Amino acid sequence: MPSLRGHHLICLQFFHGEGYDDSFIHNLKKIIDSAGKEIVTISSGADDVCNKCINLKKGRCVSSDDADKFIKKMDIKALALLGLTDGKTVNWADVRDDVNRIFPEWYFQYCTECEWKKVCAKDDYFKELLHHLL
Repeated sequence: MPSLRGHHLICLQFFHGEGYDDSFIHNLKKIIDSAGKEIVTISSGADDVCNKCINLKKGRCVSSDDADKFIKKMDIKALALLGLTDGKTVNWADVRDDVNRIFPEWYFQYCTECEWKKVCAKDDYFKELLHHLL
């Protein structure tokens, strides 16, 4: 059963086969495949995605000085928008349905300045949600 933190529940909906390196990308594909077949457990910290990230050091994101703090705030917001809490389980398809509902707020708060926006913009689901938004 995959373990995912708040913002990964949203952002992985738009995964388009890109990432930091081959190991990271392979891990994302494996997680998304498992998530589509199983129940996902909500994590409040480093999750199954983070475990293969080049920026994870001692359980914290070190991609920048304030990255870990920013990510935790983003996770809290994602879980609040989705109505989920740490340790709970959720069906991946249900999360995808909820992303439709919360996308406008999420997009304007996090996507507009995100370094991954260009990658997400290649995804048809992201394009569809953005088309309805703008």
